[in-house]
Amino acid sequence: MMVVQIILAFIIVVLTQGVIYYVFALRGLSYSCSLLHNNIYEGESNELVEVIENKKALPLLWLRIETRFNESFLFIKNDSTNVSSGEFHRSVLSVPPMRRVTRTYKIVCTKRGYYQIGAASVTTGDMFGIVNKSFAYTPEIGLHVFPIPIVWSKLNLPSRSFQGDMVVRRFFLQDPFMPAGIRDYVSGDPQNSINWKASAKSGKLVVHKHDFTADSKLMVFFNVDYSASSQDNSSVIKDSSMEYALRILATILDYSITHGQETALWTNATSLRDEKEVLVPLALRQNQREKLFAAMAEMKFVRTRNFHMLLKEAACVVRDMDILLMTRYMTDEIQTEINTMRRAGNKVEVFTIPDLPEDQELGGGVGSV
Repeated sequence: MMVVQIILAFIIVVLTQGVIYYVFALRGLSYSCSLLHNNIYEGESNELVEVIENKKALPLLWLRIETRFNESFLFIKNDSTNVSSGEFHRSVLSVPPMRRVTRTYKIVCTKRGYYQIGAASVTTGDMFGIVNKSFAYTPEIGLHVFPIPIVWSKLNLPSRSFQGDMVVRRFFLQDPFMPAGIRDYVSGDPQNSINWKASAKSGKLVVHKHDFTADSKLMVFFNVDYSASSQDNSSVIKDSSMEYALRILATILDYSITHGQETALWTNATSLRDEKEVLVPLALRQNQREKLFAAMAEMKFVRTRNFHMLLKEAACVVRDMDILLMTRYMTDEIQTEINTMRRAGNKVEVFTIPDLPEDQELGGGVGSV
C-alpha cells in the first residue's frame, strides 16, 4: 500500500510540475543576441553576445539554444557548446529565477560575404522532459566580412598585364603646390620628398605630405565574368580567381579613398542582399570606404548583364572622369564602349585582371544565413 501511495504521489508531482512548466515556462523568458562588430575582414575574430533573462520565480532547469550559421564560421568552443557539421551552434544551460545570463562566444569567419545571423530556436521544459516549450528568435543582424586588400608590393603582377604604376600616376597624382605637413616615410617614396630637417628632429625618416587636387574623381568598373565564354563563368576556378580579383579591387579602392580620391564602383555582379546590380555612387565621405567594402562583401559572382551593356549605359551619363576598367578579357564590344567614353572626355585605363598565383588558394567566399 505504501508503495502505491508513493507511486501515486510521484505521478501527481510529475504531472503538476509538467502543468506548471507548460503554462509558465516561456513567460518572462527573453533571449537576444548581438555582435561586437558588424564589419570585419576575412579571418578576423568577432564576438557573439547572448543575453538570456528569466523574469519569473520559476527556475529553468534546462534551456537549449540552437542557432544556424554558415559553415565558414568557426566557433571557439566551451564546455556548454556543441557545434555540429559546422552549421549549428547548440548550447545548454540552466537559468535561475529572476536572473539574467550573458554569454560571449568568440567566432572567426573565414570567407568574405554578407551574413544574416542570430536566428535561434530557444527550447525549455520541465525537469523530466515531458514538456517542451519553444519559440523562435528572428533578429536582423547583418555581418559584412570584407575582402582583404593586397599590399601593392606583394601583388607580383606581370608588367604586360598590370598597369598599376600608370594608374597610380594618372589617378592618384599629388599636387606639389598644396603642402599639407609631413608623414612617415614608406617604401617607394621618392628620395627628394624626404624632409631631412624634420627627420633629424624626430629620429626617423619623414616626407613632405601634399594634398590632392579637389576635382580628383575615380570611377571603377569591375567585370565579374571570368571569360567571354559563358561556360567558363560557372567553374570552380572562376570563383577562386575572382576572389583574388576582388582583393585587387579592394586594394585599389582602399588606396584611392585613403589618398583623398572621390571614388565610385559599378559592377555587373549581383548583390547578395537584394539580387540587384552593385553600384556605389561617387562620394568622398567618411563612410565611403565602408560602403565600398560592404558592396564588395555583398558581391555574388553572378552577372546581371554583359559587361559591355553596363558600359554602354555608363557611357551615356559619365563625363570628364578618370575611369578604371577591371576585366579579365577584352572584346570588340567592350572596346567600342571604351572609345565612346573617351570621346565624352573621360580618361580611361584598362586593368587586365591576372590569373590567380599558383601559390595561393582562394575559395568562394559568399554566403548568407
